Amino acid sequence: MQNRRKYSRLPIIKNVAKELFVSTDRGFFKGLIINLSAGGLLLLIYADLPLGSQVCLLFDYPPLETEPIFGEVVRAVQTKAIVREIAIKFTSISATDAKKINKLAIDYNDCENKIILGALDVCSKECSYFNFCEKKLKIK
Repeated sequence: MQNRRKYSRLPIIKNVAKELFVSTDRGFFKGLIINLSAGGLLLLIYADLPLGSQVCLLFDYPPLETEPIFGEVVRAVQTKAIVREIAIKFTSISATDAKKINKLAIDYNDCENKIILGALDVCSKECSYFNFCEKKLKIK
């Protein structure tokens, strides 16, 4: 099966579990990032944000600090009780921030592939994912 995604994804909830505040015309809402790419993100949230809702996001997790990023809710699924899983497509993101997010995802996926292939030199302090990494193979 061919991957139709334009950007690599970074599974945030797997290792980092970061909260994110989402600003909308209905107020501020806190969510938990499931995954992230330079084109958008998947979020667990306790708010009913309908399809087409316009949002503003700001990441403040060194080294992932961004300018405001604007997006649109393109999918909303109720998972449990009042928890929703929403997909946000970025509609306005700076080239610098898109490159930064894409590099994190690529470095994370490269590391995962090296581990699967049994490489011994998996970790590097130059890796853009290094500050987020909690893997057993991480160098000190």
